[in-house]
Amino acid sequence: MRRLTATVAALAAATGLSAGLAAGGPTAKPQLRVVSLQPFAVAGSGFRAGERVRVTVRADGDVAARTDAADARGRIGVRFRAMTLAQCPTYVIAARGDKGSTAGLRSVPRPCGPDR
Repeated sequence: MRRLTATVAALAAATGLSAGLAAGGPTAKPQLRVVSLQPFAVAGSGFRAGERVRVTVRADGDVAARTDAADARGRIGVRFRAMTLAQCPTYVIAARGDKGSTAGLRSVPRPCGPDR
């Protein structure tokens, strides 16, 4: 009897969980990644569909910003054509959506130059 009750409880919990996800449950946390250094390009995912996302980049003493609308899957992509980066760039990227989504990315210092 206990085993049957536990099985029924587990099935009810699983059904409730899947219904919550289908009805707009938790979504992926927004994330950014650098796609290219020349030209500097950034891709993002996990934003809300249709959200207008402003991406700001601070790199090697330069600052630039672009805005893109997230597609139906929550993805964005922006290029910073005028931004030229050194061989070993240091950058900080921030993205803020008009529906409240935020994401950030910072370069990881790595050995660079003739002393590598």
